[in-house]
Amino acid sequence: MPAIRTYMVTCPCCATILVVNRDTGEITETRKPLVEKPSGDRFADALQAQKEHKKKLGSLFADSVTGLSKKDEERRRQFEESLKKAREQGDSVEPEIRDIDL
Repeated sequence: MPAIRTYMVTCPCCATILVVNRDTGEITETRKPLVEKPSGDRFADALQAQKEHKKKLGSLFADSVTGLSKKDEERRRQFEESLKKAREQGDSVEPEIRDIDL
């Protein structure tokens, strides 16, 4: 069985590689570029895309940690305010009398 003969055509606009069957003219495969500015070497582009992805994940993690610390500070501030308010009121607030207590 003969191998399928193909052409590889690169789109000048979006840098997508189209794999075209020579005999039928059908597009058998489309390969979108892994990075914005492809170098032509798919392995180098994949490595660059992986590094960019790793940086993005690192920044997202740092943002989430910052958000958590802000929430923690807000909770601590609210707790301190409630504690201060409770200490100011002291024992002056009497507990409610329940029906069962009568």
